[in-house]
Amino acid sequence: MDQSVDVVDHVSSLLDGEKYKEALTVAVDEKYAKQFKDNCWDLISVIVSKVNNDTNTLKPSLYGTCEQFLSIIVQKAVPEEALLEFIEQIEVSKNDAQFSIILQPLQQLLLKLTLKRGRSLEWCLNAISTYIDNIPVPEYELEGKQRLLMECDDNIRRINKVYSLLPPFYCPFISEVMNDDKCRPKQIISAFLISLFGKPLVYVDVDPDTNKQSETRACTKFLIADICTLLKNPLKFLAYIEKCSNESEKTKPKNEKYDENEEIDPYDHKEKVNITTLSGLFYALLSGHFEIPDTALPLVYSPEYLVCTVLLCGVHLLSFTEYGPLSKGIYLCKEILKKYPENILSSKLTMVHYNLGKNLMTVAIYSMYQSLRKESVVILGTLVNKFDYKGRCSLIKYMIDNANHSGMIGYAISLYKNSLDEAFKEPELPATFKDSQLMAMLKKICHLPHGAESDLVELADQIITSLNLLRYLVIKDTGNVTNFKNNFVAIETSYLEPLRVALKMSKAHYEVKLKDIEEAKNNPKENINVSINVGGNVLDTIPDKNKKEIILSALNAFHLIEGLVARLSECINLNKQKPV
Repeated sequence: MDQSVDVVDHVSSLLDGEKYKEALTVAVDEKYAKQFKDNCWDLISVIVSKVNNDTNTLKPSLYGTCEQFLSIIVQKAVPEEALLEFIEQIEVSKNDAQFSIILQPLQQLLLKLTLKRGRSLEWCLNAISTYIDNIPVPEYELEGKQRLLMECDDNIRRINKVYSLLPPFYCPFISEVMNDDKCRPKQIISAFLISLFGKPLVYVDVDPDTNKQSETRACTKFLIADICTLLKNPLKFLAYIEKCSNESEKTKPKNEKYDENEEIDPYDHKEKVNITTLSGLFYALLSGHFEIPDTALPLVYSPEYLVCTVLLCGVHLLSFTEYGPLSKGIYLCKEILKKYPENILSSKLTMVHYNLGKNLMTVAIYSMYQSLRKESVVILGTLVNKFDYKGRCSLIKYMIDNANHSGMIGYAISLYKNSLDEAFKEPELPATFKDSQLMAMLKKICHLPHGAESDLVELADQIITSLNLLRYLVIKDTGNVTNFKNNFVAIETSYLEPLRVALKMSKAHYEVKLKDIEEAKNNPKENINVSINVGGNVLDTIPDKNKKEIILSALNAFHLIEGLVARLSECINLNKQKPV
């Protein structure tokens, strides 16, 4: 062969000219053998670059030739050199077709490297993880059956395609390490499989109610089956959840390069095993959305330990704003709380319960997804009612202190009222609903942040539920078991009196606004501008028709509150006449 002819350029030209048989001849011809072997590194790059996402459809012969070429290179090249180039090509792949065509020759090389496979396998799986992590995940404001449309999204299709390529690649290595629990390659593969439950999969909806037949769900099933087969007891990663949850951001950054001579436990690679990937894994294992072998979920763990640890995953998933992780967090928390007994002692309350309550409130108040908002409210009630009365009151106080939302505070008050009603059925009323403890709670509940000048529209839900609670107490506690009767004067002075003043001022204010709107309607030439302030927000850009609806709604709320105050006052006055 003419040494001036570059074999790499020659092969590239033949492929571009669609001379595929001739190109393959170069790969097997003995006269090109030395230069071919010396240039395998560059040949891999050139051949992979010829492949695009539509190559297999538009030019199947080219795609098949490239596959054969890479297979020949695997046979002729120095394995270590070819391996490094294939890994680099994964890292720089421009499309999924390039990623796909690399996997089989890469697997062939790894199978040849029996003695050095541990570190080589880790490098390969790291490169694959990096490629997968870079797949963008779309997020649309769709709910229920509308989310079936997500399967048509290009990025969701990419995720399905790429994930479907993985089991054929890693399965031969699982078979090799199955019977050796302590071998490093087994840990490497396990860490890789756990990483696949993170981004992008954690963002994709796999709810069986809305996506039972989705490809993503099928991919997840394969992953779960493989990880259960490999690990036998995936619940052993409960020990890593708390560790990862509390991990400081100042520990090794994600992109930090490790010393090649440093032998790091595969499970300590935080880009693989972290709170996000573990949350995705335990959602799949414990949400009830997938069939899990009974042998993969041993019953040796105490329910308290299992629930408290897994709830850390729920708290993490609920910290997202996207539908995928939020829905997974909702279903995981809903299912795992079923494993809790009833009437848990308040001493068992930990920060995870308070953090869960906080995140559930955030979802209930601010999430753009109505179905998730409703579910989070239900789970919040379940969480509170799992504890004894003292524990419930602690969580309810936390809700009132942190909700900053009248509707959510109103819901917390209703939970308190329901618990109080339940407590009255006990042989003896618990101390948490008596005397100073009761009054401390009522002080939080019956609170006008700015006294008579408080915005009653903004506080309407809280005020209505608080008045209903007070009236319930007056009517229910005829024997003054709670000692509430002795505090009528304090309630009247600190709450009802300023509330009456606030009602009078608010009604007058809104009635004037309503009159202004009517005058503006009757005298359009006078151009009367009417602005409304609700919750500190000035509503001066909305149409007068909508302003009128807001004002009428506010006035209706005032009338309702006024009626509740009157009935409560009547009950208090009647009760005062009875002896204590």
